[in-house]
Amino acid sequence: MHEPRMNDGKGTFNVIASVEKHIQGLIPLRPKQAIIGIGEYPIKTLLKSPRIHKECTLPIFIERSSDDIYKWIPKGYDIHLVLGFEGSNKDTHFWYDVLPLITKDTTLMESLKKTTTEKLQGAIIFSSIWDGIGSASLPTLINKFRAQNIDSLSIAILPSKVQPSDAHFNAYATLQMCQNTDSATVLLLGRDQLESYEGVDRKGAQIKGNVVVNYLLDMFLSKNSLVQEIAELSRTFDIKMFSAIAVTAASYRVYGSLENMLNTALLKPLLSFDLSSASLLYVLLRIPLSLRDKIPRAEIELSITNWFKEKTSLQSIHISEPIYTEDMNDRIDAVLFVGGFDMSEILTGLEKKTKALKIKAVEKGYMTEDGQVQFKVEEEERSSESLIPPELPLMMEDEKITPEIPTVKTTTALNSFENIEETTVESTQKVLKKKKNKRKIDKKRK
Repeated sequence: MHEPRMNDGKGTFNVIASVEKHIQGLIPLRPKQAIIGIGEYPIKTLLKSPRIHKECTLPIFIERSSDDIYKWIPKGYDIHLVLGFEGSNKDTHFWYDVLPLITKDTTLMESLKKTTTEKLQGAIIFSSIWDGIGSASLPTLINKFRAQNIDSLSIAILPSKVQPSDAHFNAYATLQMCQNTDSATVLLLGRDQLESYEGVDRKGAQIKGNVVVNYLLDMFLSKNSLVQEIAELSRTFDIKMFSAIAVTAASYRVYGSLENMLNTALLKPLLSFDLSSASLLYVLLRIPLSLRDKIPRAEIELSITNWFKEKTSLQSIHISEPIYTEDMNDRIDAVLFVGGFDMSEILTGLEKKTKALKIKAVEKGYMTEDGQVQFKVEEEERSSESLIPPELPLMMEDEKITPEIPTVKTTTALNSFENIEETTVESTQKVLKKKKNKRKIDKKRK
């Protein structure tokens, strides 16, 4: 490994930073964060940049077919876990098809417990939310990690405007579930905006299309405390939805100021949202060490605060300690997590395209008129057997049993997920059998 040499102080060498880096290099590498790709689009995006996979991460891929995932993975790629749904023999087109399956599955969490002797520092979930797998898995995994006291940051990709109504219906349901999920911290990005993105990386190479997500992920993984910091901020202000303004490898010499960089970044949004209604800001920067004294943190805070003053009234601004690099150029990266903006326009746009599907879902009892996901539970079994499997209606019809199943409506629709992971069809059959036997006894008494 190349070690930087001492110089006369006129260069960019920093003794303390070098010593800290050397000490970190002596610590045995161990998995610190899980990075989970859900759906074909996120998985293939991640695989475009294999360098995203680092020795301190645990990559996990989830899709309908595990065979397909293995076909996509290049030779030599060290995958921690592949989770497919082909063995369920169930339709996975809509979120309500997948929700019972992913809720009951314990494979992912058990594999993480077996792999790491220490608690994970966090989990980054990267998911498309237009398909059944991604739309149901995202809020469910947020809950599963929360149950283990593990912070998570989710990157949710909204469907393109040209995608069919079922894609928008899945996305609509996911956003509703996430908004009613404790500890959800979701970074929303638009597929249309990602596909049209153009920029450059720190080496001057072009960034085109959705590869920009990998560039952002590389930054996220470079800061060990990122997930914890943004999750804590999210909980403190009770803000679950964020989007991002991204500055990628902007030359300080060319732009002259952070304000000019942000003005340019605003012309390349990663989601169409109402910036004027935003109330919370978290900023992550990556800066060459040579610029540390030239643009100190205090100046960075002032520049960003002044830039936002003209655009919105923020309740809180948090500038994270920058990631300093040993690059010999003057290129600056920044990701601004903007939260608390008005979601009504996004939700209304999705709802308009999914009106017919939503009506059917309401009729079937999958959601309420206002879009809240609801669960049906057996009144006698409220703990570990609360989710009614898809087979239940058929079983009830065959046995001509009509048990009373009260509807439980809650503003935290997914909060009870950790209590229903072990639900099985067999356990529900036991409840039905008891009811059937009870009816026979009552008839004999009569």
